Amino acid sequence: MTFLQANFFKEPFFFGSYSSFLFIFSRSNELNALMSQVPCVKIIYCKGYEERYPANPVENPDRVRLSMEELRKEGYDFVEPIYACLDDISRVHGKEHIDRVRRSSHFAIASLAASGAITAAELALQGEPAFALIRPPGHHASANRAWGMCYFNNMAIAVQKIRPKAKRVLIIDIDLHFGDGTVSIFRGDHRVRVVNPGSIDINFDYLSMDVSGYLAQIKSAFKDDDYDIVGVSAGFDTYIKDWGGLLETKDYETIGEMISEGSQKCHGRRFAILEGGYHPDLPLNIVSFIKGFD
Repeated sequence: MTFLQANFFKEPFFFGSYSSFLFIFSRSNELNALMSQVPCVKIIYCKGYEERYPANPVENPDRVRLSMEELRKEGYDFVEPIYACLDDISRVHGKEHIDRVRRSSHFAIASLAASGAITAAELALQGEPAFALIRPPGHHASANRAWGMCYFNNMAIAVQKIRPKAKRVLIIDIDLHFGDGTVSIFRGDHRVRVVNPGSIDINFDYLSMDVSGYLAQIKSAFKDDDYDIVGVSAGFDTYIKDWGGLLETKDYETIGEMISEGSQKCHGRRFAILEGGYHPDLPLNIVSFIKGFD
């Protein structure tokens, strides 16, 4: 008899037969296996993201509505965003820019997107991975300028909100386009690192990029430093049938897995927010990414 068995047979710690113990132990393993299949990533979403507002026709409510429906089928839990206040936005953007967004009639929806990003970051800080299914995107918004269907920089607002609790932050931007707004905001901030794997840049590296090279850049993002949290600007326009013409749906699951594994260096604290991605397969790509991210 092992030490464990002997101690379980001693009163008052064990009151049944050894066969009963084995039965309970077996059922416990089955329960653990079932629990491991339950999605743990929280999805930040509300009906407000389905609002129509003046934008390029590709940036339409179906991007999030249809993705929400797919995620519900997969059994993910949904969380309503906690609304951002003006102070949250002002930590990143200047008054002139905020006023400009107000005049453009995008202030309400842009603030709601920032709210979703903040909620995802705060959940992640508490140890619950999260994905903010939001629109409009934000990574082309700098402190005082914005373009590319962006108004407020959702990622930057979320990161600034959770500081100083999260002192060191790794941001991985997997959108096709370089996240110039995010880079601009955190330029000179040595506690925030922004990685744009495979993005189009002045050297045109993307034109010779293959899938393995793209994935290698994501993996290498975790090599150098330790971080308190990982944020992902999750754009899906690098998809094989979207503008980027590179990644298959299954590759997004691999990316999610790589980031999930890399985030174990910061106790699994990770969150992602939707950026670009405009092909009708966007919902499938989001589900694939979150399965790996889970």
